[in-house]
Amino acid sequence: MDTRQRRTITFLLIISFIFGFFFLRHYISLIALSAIVAFLFNPIYKKLLKTFKGRAGWAAMVTFLISVITIAIPIIVIMVITVDQALQIAENIRLNTTGDLINSIVKSINNLLDKFSGHSIQHIDSGQIINWLKDHTSTILKSVTSFIVSFAGGISSIITKTVIYVFIFISFLKNQDKLVEIIHKLNPLQPSITDLYLGKMKAMTKAMVKGQFTIAMMQGLVDAALLFIVGYKYFVFWFVLITFLSIIPLGGGIIVLPVGIVMLLTGHIWQGILLIVGHLIIVTNIDNVIRPRFVPKEASLDSALTILSVFAGIAMFGFLGIVIGPVLMILIVTTIQVYIDEMHPKDKAKDEKELKKLEELL
Repeated sequence: MDTRQRRTITFLLIISFIFGFFFLRHYISLIALSAIVAFLFNPIYKKLLKTFKGRAGWAAMVTFLISVITIAIPIIVIMVITVDQALQIAENIRLNTTGDLINSIVKSINNLLDKFSGHSIQHIDSGQIINWLKDHTSTILKSVTSFIVSFAGGISSIITKTVIYVFIFISFLKNQDKLVEIIHKLNPLQPSITDLYLGKMKAMTKAMVKGQFTIAMMQGLVDAALLFIVGYKYFVFWFVLITFLSIIPLGGGIIVLPVGIVMLLTGHIWQGILLIVGHLIIVTNIDNVIRPRFVPKEASLDSALTILSVFAGIAMFGFLGIVIGPVLMILIVTTIQVYIDEMHPKDKAKDEKELKKLEELL
């Protein structure tokens, strides 16, 4: 095959990839979800493959059932409870059961304003705050209700996507070796660079799913427990909300610390101290202690790049962007690093050592 033919085929291949992405654009997130879950449950699939004496179909189907039992069912239960508790919180606001707390907070803030600035500053009106909450509670209730209705109304779509997901998930498990081989053949670069890309992708996926999600859940659990101890009900709601904020990663501190300060201002001294000290000492150190064990150095990104990639991923892929965004970002960073290494061959030895570390970790 001459040079002209190679260029033509390469051009057609690029066009095929672009068209394929456009053609499957509505299912990209579904494919990504299938790939992520298949990657996480691949060790179980490998063990089952031996148990079933090489029958890949049976091993993949049992792996799928295990993934449903361990992930899908708990998530559905937690989300149902969360929606129910969110509705209860909104109803409490609408019925003015939080009025006394708001009045107490506003009174404390006005007293502080008087102490530091005299009587020249206009006081905050608690009635306006309560009325604003009441007015917007109906909007919150309508939004939650419409979400539930739209969810129930899209049963046919859910069934269709579930069937597609099952087929993709099983295909990823059964054909993983073929997929890796195809990636090696498609990559025009040398095999070691392909292995470096695959290693980075695996390490980042593992870091974000097993590391970030585990850390966020532990932080959400502790913060929700602290809130529950000081008198804030709806444990599951706070757990889910703070876990999500920790995944993004903004952290539960944007909720817990202000609540602790408010409790101090309203005279609930030990409750406020418990929230603030508990979050700063326990929750903060969960990240410091556990992250090095879950997130290898080779898969780490600068904190600014991490938060940018997470929000960019969410904007493009929805909730799954929390994982997909950092994976795409580390591919970009790796590409830049590969270019630098090719331009400066003396630094290639570092990549080889890094690749060996990734192989040991994975």
